[in-house]
Amino acid sequence: SRNLLPHLEQPSQYVGLEHNACATDPLAADVRCVMAFPDAYTVGISHLGSQLLYAMLNEIDWCMCDRAYCPPPTGEAVFREKAVPLFGWESRYALADFDVVGFSMGYELGACNMLTMLDLAGIPLLAADRDESHPLIVMGDAMADTPEPLADFVDVVLPGDGEVSLRQLVELLRETKAASLSREDTLRRIATGLESCYVPRFYTQTGQDAPQPISDEFPATIARAMWDGFAASPGFSRVLVPLAEAVHERVVIEVMRGCPNLCRFCQAGHTRLPVRLRSVDEIVAAARQGLAETGYDEITLLSLSTGDYPDLEGLIRRLNEEFESKHVSISLPSLRVDKQLSVLGELTSTVRKGGLTIAAEGGSERLRSAIRKQITEADMLEGVAGAWRSGYRSVKMYFIAGLPGETDADLDEIITLCRRLSNTRRDFDGKRGNITASVSWLVPKPHTPLQWEKMVDEDYCWHVRERLIAAAKGTPINIKFHTIEQSQLESLLCRGGREISGVILRAWQLGARMDSWNEHWDWAIWQQAIAESGVDFSAIVHSEFDPAAPTPWSHIRCHLGDDYYRKQREEMWTVLNAEPPEPAE
Repeated sequence: SRNLLPHLEQPSQYVGLEHNACATDPLAADVRCVMAFPDAYTVGISHLGSQLLYAMLNEIDWCMCDRAYCPPPTGEAVFREKAVPLFGWESRYALADFDVVGFSMGYELGACNMLTMLDLAGIPLLAADRDESHPLIVMGDAMADTPEPLADFVDVVLPGDGEVSLRQLVELLRETKAASLSREDTLRRIATGLESCYVPRFYTQTGQDAPQPISDEFPATIARAMWDGFAASPGFSRVLVPLAEAVHERVVIEVMRGCPNLCRFCQAGHTRLPVRLRSVDEIVAAARQGLAETGYDEITLLSLSTGDYPDLEGLIRRLNEEFESKHVSISLPSLRVDKQLSVLGELTSTVRKGGLTIAAEGGSERLRSAIRKQITEADMLEGVAGAWRSGYRSVKMYFIAGLPGETDADLDEIITLCRRLSNTRRDFDGKRGNITASVSWLVPKPHTPLQWEKMVDEDYCWHVRERLIAAAKGTPINIKFHTIEQSQLESLLCRGGREISGVILRAWQLGARMDSWNEHWDWAIWQQAIAESGVDFSAIVHSEFDPAAPTPWSHIRCHLGDDYYRKQREEMWTVLNAEPPEPAE
């Protein structure tokens, strides 16, 4: 530490003495794991999923789990200059000395960060180059549902709820270590004995075909793990308290897993089924303990759609009764915009009201109906009017551009809707409300009814930008856009097959780092890597897929399947091709 810490920016990020840290002695454990988050400490320390699995493993008597994060480029340079291998934050053991290095790959633009961490640890980047001396490289979270672009780099993929599959994996590793099985035999035991563990080395995959097992010994499909104990489990309360500033510093309680809405573009909504709920009593108890464990003064009620929690008003009332006198605020990241919003705004003064976020997704009723976004303009007008009255001072709207069947008229409705929402404040105090419209680009995600659609090209995206900016001129509407090229890369990294591993490796070799950070993003690097690899970028990103053909993610079996997605896609296009209704008089 003395050779490293004085040379690093914000050395407190590397100390590993956070309150509620719980890793035990590696030498006393039968199985040693490290949760490796492929982004900076400021992001990773706030990631609830990693903290849940870290705590779960450390509760097993014979297992220990440490943590590691990806140093930014300046930190990476120091590690290399000082010849210090990447280590576990608490034990200071080199990552290469653990049995399992588990990566939580929640977003595609973290791919190169995984390679940076492996390289800093002295672990071969390619799974085929590893031997008995190396740990198993395990991947979970969203990219485990579309694993082929990273298949060359990982030994084991865990799609679904890690509370099930990760526990099974470490239990099996304890057995194989005690029996002194080889790496190859251990991987074979994992691939054949654990239903929700995918071992890419025992499958072949090319182009846009589905992976095929190399023999009948291995299953053709991998079931996504589902934890049926969620509803009865206590809410997580031993939240790590960071030593340096983090993106979120609050008690986060997962109130519901899964989402009942099934918007047709949403991968998380379709893959994380079925819906499971924690009770109000469990959530209140977790909040009470979490505040005591951390000293935080804010609670976030987390889920894909917190507004759909059946007794949200009762839950807020209970939290308010217990914590309002202690000046604890409650953050509700995803409310439904209907009568519930105006009621909740008046129900509690502890709800944080700096700004309200609404995910409208489509500007027009036609598009929202097509993508099954069950929110109407009337809902939004009534809800936002209630929000102004209840103390909200700004509204942020989320829209998706490039949706199937989208027209210029649909785009114009984005600004029209925002202007109407802004004007609802006039009835409250005579002023127009501040509206920020954040526009992202549709990435047709796997495991959704839109998985066969194409992503619009760059020229269309620039057309959207210019049209919306011109329409918003002179209004209280601030338009922001997601970076077009980052969305295109995201599409490549989730829709492609195993050949994309070569693109990722080459981009990393050329210097791609921290691609989700604007200050590090360099599209030219990726363009060069794509060109050198010979991958047909347009065929993967800007072309429709055949709904009757297999895909590189067909082997991951979710709660719903392609038959359901095809039916939903047909219903979507029925809406889009229907004659528009006559205008009201």
